[in-house]
Amino acid sequence: MLTDTNSNTFTPPSLCQTVSNPDLDRALIPQEQISHNPKSAEDSTPQMDVPTRRLTAVIGTSALHESTATTMTRIAKREKERLLRSLYPKYLRYNISRYNQFSMVTADWTLNAIPLLSIPISEFNNEITTQTINDNPSLFQIITPINIDKFELLLKTHPSQRFVKSVCKGLREGFWPWADTLLDGYPTTHDESQPSKDDVQSEFLRSQIQVEQNKDRFSHSFGSDLLPGMYSMPIHAVPKPRSTDLQMVTDHSAGRFSLNSMIPHDDIASYPLDNLRNLGEILLNLRDKIGSQVPLILFKSDVAEAYRLLPVHKKWCNAFGGRASGSLWIAFNSLVTWIARNIR
Repeated sequence: MLTDTNSNTFTPPSLCQTVSNPDLDRALIPQEQISHNPKSAEDSTPQMDVPTRRLTAVIGTSALHESTATTMTRIAKREKERLLRSLYPKYLRYNISRYNQFSMVTADWTLNAIPLLSIPISEFNNEITTQTINDNPSLFQIITPINIDKFELLLKTHPSQRFVKSVCKGLREGFWPWADTLLDGYPTTHDESQPSKDDVQSEFLRSQIQVEQNKDRFSHSFGSDLLPGMYSMPIHAVPKPRSTDLQMVTDHSAGRFSLNSMIPHDDIASYPLDNLRNLGEILLNLRDKIGSQVPLILFKSDVAEAYRLLPVHKKWCNAFGGRASGSLWIAFNSLVTWIARNIR
Protein backbone atom coordinates (compact mmCIF):
# COMPACT_ATOMS: atom_id res chain seq x y z
CA MET A 1 0.00 0.00 0.00
CA LEU A 2 3.02 2.24 0.06
CA THR A 3 2.73 4.67 -2.84
CA ASP A 4 5.87 6.75 -2.61
CA THR A 5 9.23 5.09 -2.09
CA ASN A 6 11.26 7.34 -4.27
CA SER A 7 14.48 8.71 -2.93
CA ASN A 8 16.21 11.90 -3.96
CA THR A 9 19.46 9.95 -3.89
CA PHE A 10 17.99 7.54 -6.39
CA THR A 11 16.97 10.04 -9.07
CA PRO A 12 19.11 9.29 -12.12
CA PRO A 13 21.21 12.27 -13.16
CA SER A 14 20.04 14.04 -16.30
CA LEU A 15 22.00 13.23 -19.42
CA CYS A 16 20.95 16.49 -21.05
CA GLN A 17 22.78 19.76 -20.81
CA THR A 18 21.21 23.05 -19.88
CA VAL A 19 21.99 24.62 -23.24
CA SER A 20 21.93 23.20 -26.72
CA ASN A 21 24.72 20.79 -27.62
CA PRO A 22 24.26 19.50 -31.21
CA ASP A 23 27.13 17.01 -30.90
CA LEU A 24 25.57 15.41 -27.82
CA ASP A 25 22.14 15.37 -29.47
CA ARG A 26 23.45 13.63 -32.58
CA ALA A 27 25.27 11.07 -30.43
CA LEU A 28 22.16 10.29 -28.39
CA ILE A 29 19.58 10.24 -31.19
CA PRO A 30 19.98 7.96 -34.24
CA GLN A 31 19.48 9.93 -37.44
CA GLU A 32 16.81 7.53 -38.68
CA GLN A 33 14.66 8.47 -35.68
CA ILE A 34 14.63 12.16 -36.64
CA SER A 35 11.98 13.30 -39.09
CA HIS A 36 12.79 15.24 -42.31
CA ASN A 37 16.50 14.42 -41.80
CA PRO A 38 17.38 17.48 -39.67
CA LYS A 39 20.93 18.45 -38.91
CA SER A 40 20.46 18.28 -35.14
CA ALA A 41 17.88 17.51 -32.49
CA GLU A 42 17.00 21.18 -32.27
CA ASP A 43 16.01 21.28 -35.93
CA SER A 44 13.32 18.65 -35.39
CA THR A 45 11.64 20.26 -32.40
CA PRO A 46 10.31 23.72 -31.57
CA GLN A 47 12.97 26.03 -30.25
CA MET A 48 12.83 26.81 -26.55
CA ASP A 49 13.51 30.33 -25.37
CA VAL A 50 15.22 29.64 -22.07
CA PRO A 51 15.65 32.94 -20.18
CA THR A 52 19.30 33.81 -19.72
CA ARG A 53 19.13 37.42 -18.50
CA ARG A 54 20.45 38.22 -15.03
CA LEU A 55 17.74 38.59 -12.40
CA THR A 56 18.07 41.32 -9.79
CA ALA A 57 17.56 40.35 -6.16
CA VAL A 58 15.18 42.93 -4.80
CA ILE A 59 16.02 42.17 -1.19
CA GLY A 60 19.67 42.91 -1.76
CA THR A 61 21.10 39.40 -1.30
CA SER A 62 22.47 36.80 -3.67
CA ALA A 63 20.23 34.08 -2.27
CA LEU A 64 17.26 34.97 -4.48
CA HIS A 65 19.40 35.10 -7.61
CA GLU A 66 21.01 31.75 -6.84
CA SER A 67 17.66 30.12 -6.09
CA THR A 68 16.10 31.45 -9.30
CA ALA A 69 19.10 30.40 -11.38
CA THR A 70 18.99 26.91 -9.92
CA THR A 71 15.28 26.62 -10.68
CA MET A 72 15.80 27.84 -14.25
CA THR A 73 18.59 25.32 -14.77
CA ARG A 74 16.44 22.48 -13.46
CA ILE A 75 13.53 23.47 -15.71
CA ALA A 76 15.81 23.71 -18.74
CA LYS A 77 17.26 20.27 -18.08
CA ARG A 78 13.81 18.77 -17.71
CA GLU A 79 12.59 20.33 -20.95
CA LYS A 80 15.68 19.26 -22.82
CA GLU A 81 15.32 15.65 -21.67
CA ARG A 82 11.60 15.66 -22.49
CA LEU A 83 12.28 16.85 -26.03
CA LEU A 84 14.98 14.25 -26.54
CA ARG A 85 12.66 11.49 -25.33
CA SER A 86 9.94 12.62 -27.72
CA LEU A 87 12.22 11.81 -30.67
CA TYR A 88 12.67 8.19 -29.60
CA PRO A 89 10.26 5.33 -30.24
CA LYS A 90 7.94 4.78 -27.27
CA TYR A 91 9.30 1.35 -26.39
CA LEU A 92 12.65 2.87 -25.39
CA ARG A 93 10.92 4.93 -22.69
CA TYR A 94 13.70 6.58 -20.67
CA ASN A 95 16.61 4.52 -21.98
CA ILE A 96 18.29 7.24 -24.03
CA SER A 97 21.69 6.91 -22.39
CA ARG A 98 24.69 5.16 -23.84
CA TYR A 99 24.73 1.43 -23.20
CA ASN A 100 27.67 1.47 -20.78
CA GLN A 101 26.02 3.90 -18.37
CA PHE A 102 23.92 2.56 -15.50
CA SER A 103 21.65 4.13 -12.93
CA MET A 104 22.01 3.03 -9.33
CA VAL A 105 19.95 -0.04 -8.41
CA THR A 106 18.73 -1.33 -5.06
CA ALA A 107 21.63 -3.78 -4.75
CA ASP A 108 23.97 -0.75 -4.79
CA TRP A 109 21.74 1.09 -2.34
CA THR A 110 22.23 -1.61 0.31
CA LEU A 111 25.92 -0.70 0.61
CA ASN A 112 25.05 2.58 2.35
CA ALA A 113 21.53 1.88 3.59
CA ILE A 114 20.70 2.88 7.16
CA PRO A 115 19.96 -0.16 9.39
CA LEU A 116 16.28 -0.76 10.03
CA LEU A 117 14.79 0.61 13.21
CA SER A 118 14.36 -1.74 16.16
CA ILE A 119 11.30 -1.43 18.35
CA PRO A 120 11.70 1.60 20.67
CA ILE A 121 12.12 1.09 24.42
CA SER A 122 8.93 3.09 25.02
CA GLU A 123 6.94 0.42 23.17
CA PHE A 124 8.51 -2.33 25.25
CA ASN A 125 7.53 -0.41 28.37
CA ASN A 126 3.85 -0.41 27.39
CA GLU A 127 2.53 -2.65 30.16
CA ILE A 128 -0.94 -3.05 28.63
CA THR A 129 0.20 -4.58 25.35
CA THR A 130 2.90 -6.59 27.11
CA GLN A 131 0.30 -8.16 29.39
CA THR A 132 -2.01 -9.01 26.49
CA ILE A 133 0.83 -10.68 24.57
CA ASN A 134 2.00 -12.64 27.60
CA ASP A 135 -1.54 -13.82 28.39
CA ASN A 136 -2.24 -14.93 24.81
CA PRO A 137 0.98 -16.34 23.32
CA SER A 138 -0.88 -18.35 20.66
CA LEU A 139 -2.24 -15.13 19.13
CA PHE A 140 1.17 -13.53 18.66
CA GLN A 141 3.64 -15.66 16.74
CA ILE A 142 6.52 -14.78 14.44
CA ILE A 143 6.16 -16.97 11.34
CA THR A 144 7.81 -16.63 7.92
CA PRO A 145 8.56 -19.15 5.13
CA ILE A 146 11.93 -17.48 4.49
CA ASN A 147 15.00 -19.55 5.39
CA ILE A 148 16.65 -16.91 7.56
CA ASP A 149 19.85 -18.85 8.30
CA LYS A 150 20.48 -19.51 4.60
CA PHE A 151 19.65 -15.89 3.76
CA GLU A 152 22.15 -14.64 6.34
CA LEU A 153 24.83 -17.08 5.19
CA LEU A 154 24.60 -15.82 1.61
CA LEU A 155 25.12 -12.28 2.91
CA LYS A 156 28.20 -12.98 5.03
CA THR A 157 30.44 -11.03 2.61
CA HIS A 158 28.09 -8.07 2.22
CA PRO A 159 30.03 -4.85 3.01
CA SER A 160 27.31 -3.41 5.28
CA GLN A 161 26.80 -6.02 7.97
CA ARG A 162 24.90 -3.59 10.21
CA PHE A 163 22.17 -3.31 7.58
CA VAL A 164 22.19 -7.06 6.95
CA LYS A 165 21.86 -7.83 10.65
CA SER A 166 18.98 -5.37 11.06
CA VAL A 167 17.02 -7.13 8.29
CA CYS A 168 17.78 -10.59 9.68
CA LYS A 169 16.73 -9.42 13.13
CA GLY A 170 13.43 -8.27 11.65
CA LEU A 171 12.87 -11.68 10.08
CA ARG A 172 13.51 -13.42 13.40
CA GLU A 173 11.81 -11.03 15.83
CA GLY A 174 9.35 -9.24 13.56
CA PHE A 175 9.89 -5.91 11.80
CA TRP A 176 9.00 -2.63 13.44
CA PRO A 177 7.29 -0.23 10.97
CA TRP A 178 8.69 3.03 12.41
CA ALA A 179 5.43 3.52 14.33
CA ASP A 180 4.68 5.43 17.52
CA THR A 181 1.66 3.78 19.13
CA LEU A 182 1.81 6.10 22.15
CA LEU A 183 0.77 9.31 20.40
CA ASP A 184 -1.09 11.84 22.53
CA GLY A 185 -4.85 11.43 22.37
CA TYR A 186 -4.79 7.96 20.83
CA PRO A 187 -6.91 5.39 22.72
CA THR A 188 -5.33 2.30 24.23
CA THR A 189 -7.76 0.05 22.35
CA HIS A 190 -9.64 1.01 19.19
CA ASP A 191 -12.10 -0.79 16.88
CA GLU A 192 -12.48 0.74 13.41
CA SER A 193 -13.93 -2.39 11.80
CA GLN A 194 -16.96 -2.06 9.51
CA PRO A 195 -19.72 -4.48 8.47
CA SER A 196 -19.66 -6.01 4.97
CA LYS A 197 -21.91 -4.49 2.32
CA ASP A 198 -23.69 -7.71 1.35
CA ASP A 199 -23.78 -11.47 1.82
CA VAL A 200 -21.50 -12.11 -1.20
CA GLN A 201 -18.72 -9.97 0.27
CA SER A 202 -19.23 -11.45 3.73
CA GLU A 203 -18.86 -14.99 2.40
CA PHE A 204 -15.78 -14.04 0.38
CA LEU A 205 -14.11 -12.41 3.40
CA ARG A 206 -14.83 -15.42 5.58
CA SER A 207 -13.24 -17.70 2.98
CA GLN A 208 -10.17 -15.47 2.72
CA ILE A 209 -9.80 -15.34 6.49
CA GLN A 210 -9.76 -19.13 6.50
CA VAL A 211 -7.03 -19.12 3.83
CA GLU A 212 -4.91 -16.78 5.96
CA GLN A 213 -5.47 -18.93 9.03
CA ASN A 214 -4.39 -22.04 7.11
CA LYS A 215 -1.12 -20.25 6.26
CA ASP A 216 -0.60 -19.21 9.91
CA ARG A 217 -0.89 -15.54 9.01
CA PHE A 218 -4.15 -14.95 10.88
CA SER A 219 -4.69 -16.15 14.43
CA HIS A 220 -7.60 -18.27 15.55
CA SER A 221 -10.70 -16.50 16.87
CA PHE A 222 -10.54 -15.12 20.41
CA GLY A 223 -14.07 -13.76 20.67
CA SER A 224 -16.04 -10.73 19.54
CA ASP A 225 -14.19 -8.11 21.60
CA LEU A 226 -10.68 -6.73 21.18
CA LEU A 227 -8.17 -7.42 23.93
CA PRO A 228 -6.52 -4.49 25.76
CA GLY A 229 -4.06 -2.64 23.51
CA MET A 230 -5.46 -3.99 20.23
CA TYR A 231 -6.48 -1.95 17.18
CA SER A 232 -8.73 -3.27 14.43
CA MET A 233 -8.74 -1.75 10.94
CA PRO A 234 -11.59 -2.45 8.45
CA ILE A 235 -11.26 -5.12 5.77
CA HIS A 236 -13.10 -4.92 2.44
CA ALA A 237 -13.81 -7.10 -0.57
CA VAL A 238 -13.04 -5.11 -3.72
CA PRO A 239 -12.89 -6.15 -7.41
CA LYS A 240 -9.48 -6.93 -8.83
CA PRO A 241 -8.26 -4.62 -11.62
CA ARG A 242 -9.89 -5.48 -14.96
CA SER A 243 -11.78 -8.35 -13.36
CA THR A 244 -14.96 -9.17 -11.47
CA ASP A 245 -13.05 -11.39 -9.02
CA LEU A 246 -12.76 -10.06 -5.50
CA GLN A 247 -9.71 -9.46 -3.35
CA MET A 248 -9.42 -8.71 0.36
CA VAL A 249 -7.83 -5.41 1.37
CA THR A 250 -7.22 -3.83 4.76
CA ASP A 251 -7.64 -0.08 5.11
CA HIS A 252 -4.85 0.97 7.46
CA SER A 253 -5.74 4.65 6.94
CA ALA A 254 -9.35 4.46 8.10
CA GLY A 255 -10.48 6.78 10.87
CA ARG A 256 -8.84 9.39 13.04
CA PHE A 257 -6.67 6.86 14.89
CA SER A 258 -5.50 4.76 11.97
CA LEU A 259 -2.40 2.60 12.10
CA ASN A 260 -0.89 4.48 9.17
CA SER A 261 -1.21 7.78 11.01
CA MET A 262 1.25 6.44 13.61
CA ILE A 263 4.01 6.11 10.99
CA PRO A 264 5.89 9.31 9.98
CA HIS A 265 6.13 9.61 6.19
CA ASP A 266 9.72 10.91 6.28
CA ASP A 267 10.92 7.69 7.92
CA ILE A 268 9.79 5.53 5.00
CA ALA A 269 10.47 7.85 2.06
CA SER A 270 14.06 6.89 1.22
CA TYR A 271 13.55 3.29 0.07
CA PRO A 272 14.03 2.99 -3.72
CA LEU A 273 12.63 0.57 -6.27
CA ASP A 274 14.33 -0.82 -9.34
CA ASN A 275 12.34 0.17 -12.42
CA LEU A 276 12.04 -0.24 -16.18
CA ARG A 277 14.87 2.22 -16.75
CA ASN A 278 17.24 -0.05 -14.81
CA LEU A 279 16.03 -3.08 -16.75
CA GLY A 280 16.34 -1.26 -20.08
CA GLU A 281 19.91 -0.19 -19.38
CA ILE A 282 20.92 -3.77 -18.62
CA LEU A 283 19.23 -5.18 -21.73
CA LEU A 284 20.67 -2.54 -24.03
CA ASN A 285 24.15 -3.07 -22.61
CA LEU A 286 23.86 -6.84 -23.01
CA ARG A 287 22.64 -6.55 -26.59
CA ASP A 288 25.52 -4.20 -27.39
CA LYS A 289 28.01 -6.77 -26.08
CA ILE A 290 26.66 -9.97 -27.65
CA GLY A 291 25.28 -8.56 -30.90
CA SER A 292 21.86 -8.79 -32.48
CA GLN A 293 21.96 -12.46 -33.58
CA VAL A 294 21.88 -14.11 -30.15
CA PRO A 295 18.29 -14.49 -28.88
CA LEU A 296 17.42 -13.14 -25.44
CA ILE A 297 14.68 -14.50 -23.17
CA LEU A 298 13.21 -12.34 -20.44
CA PHE A 299 11.04 -13.92 -17.74
CA LYS A 300 9.25 -12.34 -14.81
CA SER A 301 8.96 -14.14 -11.51
CA ASP A 302 6.21 -12.84 -9.22
CA VAL A 303 6.63 -13.07 -5.46
CA ALA A 304 3.16 -14.17 -4.41
CA GLU A 305 1.77 -12.23 -1.44
CA ALA A 306 5.16 -10.61 -1.02
CA TYR A 307 4.48 -8.31 1.91
CA ARG A 308 2.90 -11.09 3.95
CA LEU A 309 6.11 -13.12 3.83
CA LEU A 310 7.67 -10.69 6.29
CA PRO A 311 6.59 -10.93 9.94
CA VAL A 312 5.93 -7.83 12.04
CA HIS A 313 6.70 -7.40 15.70
CA LYS A 314 4.20 -8.70 18.25
CA LYS A 315 3.75 -5.15 19.52
CA TRP A 316 2.34 -4.12 16.13
CA CYS A 317 -0.92 -6.00 16.56
CA ASN A 318 0.30 -8.73 14.20
CA ALA A 319 -1.14 -6.79 11.25
CA PHE A 320 0.71 -6.19 8.00
CA GLY A 321 0.13 -4.39 4.71
CA GLY A 322 0.25 -0.81 5.92
CA ARG A 323 2.22 2.32 5.18
CA ALA A 324 5.65 0.86 5.92
CA SER A 325 5.16 -2.47 4.15
CA GLY A 326 6.81 -1.36 0.90
CA SER A 327 9.89 0.03 2.64
CA LEU A 328 10.38 -3.13 4.70
CA TRP A 329 9.97 -5.31 1.62
CA ILE A 330 12.48 -3.21 -0.33
CA ALA A 331 15.00 -3.55 2.51
CA PHE A 332 14.69 -7.34 2.35
CA ASN A 333 14.43 -7.76 -1.42
CA SER A 334 17.32 -5.38 -2.13
CA LEU A 335 19.56 -7.86 -0.29
CA VAL A 336 18.09 -10.67 -2.40
CA THR A 337 19.13 -8.76 -5.53
CA TRP A 338 22.60 -8.21 -4.02
CA ILE A 339 22.89 -11.97 -3.55
CA ALA A 340 21.74 -12.59 -7.13
CA ARG A 341 24.34 -10.19 -8.51
CA ASN A 342 27.35 -10.96 -6.29
CA ILE A 343 26.90 -14.53 -5.03
CA ARG A 344 24.68 -16.37 -7.48
